Amino acid sequence: MKHFAWSGKPAASSREIVKEGILPIGGILGITVVLVGIFYLCLYLGSGMEPVVPVHMDDGETVDPNPMRMAFMLTGFVLSFILAYFADRRGKMGQVLPAFFIGYTGGTLFWQSVGECAWHFSIEGEDYLMCFPHLEGASALFLVIVTTILLVYCYKHQAFSWGVWVFVLSFVGNWFGHFVLIGTYPLVHTLLEEEVWFKGAGAILGVLTCFGALLLNIYAAKDTKARLCCCLMLYFGIGIIVTGVAGL
Repeated sequence: MKHFAWSGKPAASSREIVKEGILPIGGILGITVVLVGIFYLCLYLGSGMEPVVPVHMDDGETVDPNPMRMAFMLTGFVLSFILAYFADRRGKMGQVLPAFFIGYTGGTLFWQSVGECAWHFSIEGEDYLMCFPHLEGASALFLVIVTTILLVYCYKHQAFSWGVWVFVLSFVGNWFGHFVLIGTYPLVHTLLEEEVWFKGAGAILGVLTCFGALLLNIYAAKDTKARLCCCLMLYFGIGIIVTGVAGL
């Protein structure tokens, strides 16, 4: 089924546009606050413990191999795929909204595990550094390009069910949102100060993302699933603005 199709007038009623394309941001934000709170609690509890691996620099940043970070990483990694399974099941049962929130929770946990934790456990040796991908950094550019191509291919061939798509898009949204601020800075570091780039890129890219999400929601989204995806896009656009401009 084609979920998006451009038209010269709103593709749905104002009630549907707001209810399904904007209001679910409240649920997304609530889930995010809980997951981030648990994550930082784990970091705090493990702050005085012996590091799992020696502290060193990786991709220009100091690693924090906190034992509780590792516990969160491993637990989050397993739980994220369990949630993806349940999101898939709920979606196939026609429970669109529950599948959406379960999929978002799983995708965000997967991002926290892989994107915010794994690279902290790189192992430094005399002759080399065994490192996990630092997905926020410039070194992930090739992965971003490959992932984007794969996503387009999977969308065209309807490779995933609804619940799994939300899982994937939640992970990618978190990843790309971080990358457009942090990973792109080395490309312009000789021209702009870091703070200037973060604020400028955060404002411009965030506003463009939000604007695109609203346009799709009003003029192209043909059903509930499409409007929920627009809502997710709008949320990440707001996140880019807040993160970049506020320097969070």
